[in-house]
Amino acid sequence: MLKKVFPAGAMFLLLLFSPGPGSGEETHESLFTRYFEGKVNAGSVLSVLSADEESLRRGNIPSLTVCIENAVVEGVTYDRLLLVLTDVYFTVDGEGARIHSYSESRLSGSILKKDFLAGLKKNMPHYAVSELDLKDGRVMMKGVYERKGLFKLRALIRLTGQYVVGKDGTASIRFDDSTNDNALVSAADVGRAAAKAAPVISFRNFFAAPRVWEVRVDHDMVWFSAK
Repeated sequence: MLKKVFPAGAMFLLLLFSPGPGSGEETHESLFTRYFEGKVNAGSVLSVLSADEESLRRGNIPSLTVCIENAVVEGVTYDRLLLVLTDVYFTVDGEGARIHSYSESRLSGSILKKDFLAGLKKNMPHYAVSELDLKDGRVMMKGVYERKGLFKLRALIRLTGQYVVGKDGTASIRFDDSTNDNALVSAADVGRAAAKAAPVISFRNFFAAPRVWEVRVDHDMVWFSAK
């Protein structure tokens, strides 16, 4: 949550003399869309306001929803993100809209199977995944791990696990089951490396820095909720 809070009298004067969009100027929706476009790397951003004209004149939005598509946050590609802010106080100046405070924030979103695989391939090129299942709350991947040194090691490894939410408000995979056809390769080590290479759901550097509290896996997708 934003920590910046103005004294009551100063906030009243700031809101009273803050200009809002006039004739021929940007709408409040477009102002907030531009505001969030500057805060997230995304394919598209759309802001939806639930507020009447009187609330907007006071610089208050009871509910502000931001729909974000194809976003990259901390190296992970999200198909969709939905940010909801309640009781937002804002001002508008020559540079656009500025949010000064809000009472609550909620974030939810999803990761597609193709983006999951692309991230894993980029972060762990030595493990060629041939099969990935995201269903029933579990993550299962099977592939060939290959490492070259004095001699080449190759193993067919299957890993099964689930997302676990840590105390720091991030979620990562913990693999608790594996099969391996080469005793010279540690499936446990490969599992730990794969867990780091797979999408880690973290928003420490995102707007409001929400903490993940729930992750669901099914239908070849990963969903999460944070607040």
